[in-house]
Amino acid sequence: MIENLLLSLESLRANKLRSFLTMLGIIIGIASVIAVISVGNAMTSSVTSQFAEMGINNVSLGLQMRSSDTGEDSGGEAKVPKDTDRISNEQIAAMTSRFPEIETVSLAEEAGRGKAKLGRKFSNVSLTGVNPGYAKTNKIKMTLGRYVSDTDVKGTRSVIVISDRSAKALYGSNEAAIGQTLIVYTDKAIKAFVVIGVYTYVETPGMGGSGAMTSEKDLETSGYIPVSTAKKDSPYKGFTSLTVVPRANIDPTVFTEKIGSYLSKQYEKNKNWESYAYNMKAELESSNKVLGTLSIALAAVAGIALVVGGIGVMNIMLVSVTERTHEIGIRKALGARDAHIRTQFVAEAIMLCVTGGLIGIATGVGLGMVGSRLLGAPFTFSPYVLAGSVLFSMFIGIFFGYYPANKAAKLNPIDALRHE
Repeated sequence: MIENLLLSLESLRANKLRSFLTMLGIIIGIASVIAVISVGNAMTSSVTSQFAEMGINNVSLGLQMRSSDTGEDSGGEAKVPKDTDRISNEQIAAMTSRFPEIETVSLAEEAGRGKAKLGRKFSNVSLTGVNPGYAKTNKIKMTLGRYVSDTDVKGTRSVIVISDRSAKALYGSNEAAIGQTLIVYTDKAIKAFVVIGVYTYVETPGMGGSGAMTSEKDLETSGYIPVSTAKKDSPYKGFTSLTVVPRANIDPTVFTEKIGSYLSKQYEKNKNWESYAYNMKAELESSNKVLGTLSIALAAVAGIALVVGGIGVMNIMLVSVTERTHEIGIRKALGARDAHIRTQFVAEAIMLCVTGGLIGIATGVGLGMVGSRLLGAPFTFSPYVLAGSVLFSMFIGIFFGYYPANKAAKLNPIDALRHE
């Protein structure tokens, strides 16, 4: 066997250009398949990471308009739910008591946008009313001080947690901001808050907060105040949406159905509004399924190049058999069996395909890394793909090399010796 491999290697070296051109189809095929799979895996990993950041197990609850066949035609008045339609604090408390699976509930209420000013210094701030659970669902990291507490919410306190960007823009440092009175000028009012904490601002690509897209002067960050303080001047005391965080080891799909059914019953008699409940796990599974199917489809299309490459290998091996007919006759005359001849040519085909496969793997990994970087996704590569690529290259060599090898093995030695 080793002798056959050495003979195959010698034959490939004797025809370097022809061997490379023959391998080109295999190289392109393997490289394309690996690049597609690598980019597909990178996209799947990126999507999974993004969903995890948003809280894959969290359950979103809220209200939506009923379809026109069941809702009242009120001339557009039902587009904004009345306070009696909204999810009240009492409903939220009852729901929390009803379901021990709930770890925390996240509430948020937009409270206006404006400028926080201190002399000639200013910082753009978007006021958001929150409860303590909001920090968990949005992964807010405190730099200094504390976050909004239940006591702040119950006492409707005029306190605020600002970003480290705002703290440095207004006060020069995070430490200097704590305990200071912050004046925020919105379109509707001038509001004063005591700064109780500073959180770490995280730039989010694609959002208005991307440092690459927005200058420090125009950057707008959130200022978190108690949700009760945000609701103080609002005619609406209830909520149209909220997020529930289940405890660890709770199946989010089952829990979503349970809590969704519970809330739905409370809106059975409401003519304009109905409740909804969903979690992102189902969306993630659906997204990964689509990406997986797309990757397989693209890999299958790229795999056509492998078939074309295999046909090229068969073609060049047939040419090689014709060119080496006299050599085959001499070997048979010296006692070489059909199996020896067949093995030599199959080994040569395998050598061509495996060499092309290895070059294709290196090329595919390189393309995959470039593609992943362009998409902003982490590059991932499975060793199973590497092993599969090598084995598939060997299979292509055996499958497409067997017919020429068998043809060479069946040559009549006398006729072969006469061939010039």
